[in-house]
Amino acid sequence: MKAFAIGAAVVMCLGVSACAGVATRSPAARGGPLGADVDYGKVIAVNEWAQRRGATLMWVHYPKLPPEGRPNGG
Repeated sequence: MKAFAIGAAVVMCLGVSACAGVATRSPAARGGPLGADVDYGKVIAVNEWAQRRGATLMWVHYPKLPPEGRPNGG
């Protein structure tokens, strides 16, 4: 019974680790370097504005550049 439990645990660990290794398409694989479409000018301006007023800021979604402003053209 103990050998069966150890065997089942090993099989389960291998199965779970296989799920963790499944590759998804990263933003870099979708066409361009990671963060190439972030509007860093706006991020800096808003961060400075918040800092001057003593506010704490945490970005959830960074603002994106319009398609014509992106380095790769869209």
